[in-house]
Amino acid sequence: MRRLLLLAVLTALAAPPAAAQFLAPDTVGTPLTLAEAIRLAVEQSPEVRRSELADRSLGSAVRAARAGRLPTLQARVTPQQSYGLAFDQTTGQVASQTVEQAGFSVFGQLPIYDGGRIGATIRQVELERDATAAGLERTRQEVALDVAQGFLQLLLDREIVEIQAEQLAAAEGQLARVAELVEAGARPRGDLIAQQSVVAERQTALVEARGAVALDRVTLVQAIGLDPAGAYRFVGPDAEALAVTGALAYAPRPAPALVAAAREGRSDRRAQLLRIQAAEAAVGVARASGRPSLALTGQVGTGYSSLQRQLTDPDAIQPTVPVTLADGTEVFVGGAPFTVPTGSPALEQTPFFDQFADNRSGSLELSLTVPIFDRFQTRRGVTEAQVAVEDARIALETLDRAVAADVLQSVVQAETAQARLAAARVQAEAAAAALRVERDRYLFGAGTLYDVAEAQARLAEAEGARAQAAYTLVFRVALVRLAVGDVDVAGLADQITGE
Repeated sequence: MRRLLLLAVLTALAAPPAAAQFLAPDTVGTPLTLAEAIRLAVEQSPEVRRSELADRSLGSAVRAARAGRLPTLQARVTPQQSYGLAFDQTTGQVASQTVEQAGFSVFGQLPIYDGGRIGATIRQVELERDATAAGLERTRQEVALDVAQGFLQLLLDREIVEIQAEQLAAAEGQLARVAELVEAGARPRGDLIAQQSVVAERQTALVEARGAVALDRVTLVQAIGLDPAGAYRFVGPDAEALAVTGALAYAPRPAPALVAAAREGRSDRRAQLLRIQAAEAAVGVARASGRPSLALTGQVGTGYSSLQRQLTDPDAIQPTVPVTLADGTEVFVGGAPFTVPTGSPALEQTPFFDQFADNRSGSLELSLTVPIFDRFQTRRGVTEAQVAVEDARIALETLDRAVAADVLQSVVQAETAQARLAAARVQAEAAAAALRVERDRYLFGAGTLYDVAEAQARLAEAEGARAQAAYTLVFRVALVRLAVGDVDVAGLADQITGE
């Protein structure tokens, strides 16, 4: 009967808590590797997409600035209808009249000289676009590193789950051995109760570890931009695989060389240099406002008016009368009698399309504009542009200090992680040996169950510290690359895992 009771206790302790059923490992779902997670995160990141939109906008601005050298061309159509009183030559009276008119013209202007404003504007916008592109690359790198950190944290917590599961199995095995010793009368019943407490602690630790993995999955799904309702299985190397691939082998370079490489390779620093050059080009744009400009303007056009008339029969001979003096003597001009027509000729409205040909006109104008006094607006613009240049240079100096600090801090953290990994390996090996000794001492009656539990706890802690040190080293090495600017987003996963 006592043996059956002990077996029932062991069975109850071995069963996982009900809440742990919701924390099952992600063995089903769409598999995602680190490389795929980084690619999806970079494609769907709001920060990256906003930077890409800014880059597209500046690309359009570059095209618009380059088009400033081309002539402008405009077409104008001006239909008009006016109402009022006018003198009617036919009746000799003032009458109400409606006049319909339409004008059609095409204007064109070609800038010949603008003081260098267009060229400076093109250079400014091109440099701003290049700076945005460099900043976009830095944004992609940071997004990729953030996802890689979350992915590695998930792999680390999985390792801890496996460690806690192994420790639980070992505690349950120890519980079975203690039960046999208690049944045989070799150990007091208090040892059985103590070991049951140890098993319960291991179960709690396992549930907490699985909970950490579940939270890691939620955080990673959000960081990548995946559907939260989907099922995903994140696939990555464990700590042993990282050691085999050489991802844990870190050979630090001299700090001065890394700082120099960062100042040459970091895209955010390159973007700031481009911003300085763009600000200098803006000074040229401001100065061009105070210089003369020369432009060529041309115009062609035609028009229509409802008042325009033409002879009904241009070939008809109009009756005339001679002009005479008071005494009746005819007046001669050029040897011929001077006559005037009698009556009014027959007129009709000139056809619409005939007026287009009759009313054609054109002009060509060369205009020179010389600014004399603009209330110091040009001087103010130049001063503000120069201040912007100095501000951009100060930002570069601040960035240089931050770059050097990032490199040095990342190197120190990577070297610390490497030393911590070496110490954790030694500690884990010592803790495993200590546990074996305490178990043997307990079996031979020379030790206590408390000593065994303490040794087991130290082993679990040491193995967790070793796994954490391994993944921390991998991530710290990646941070060194980010600080230096040596991060290839497409190949970041291979750089991290050493594959």
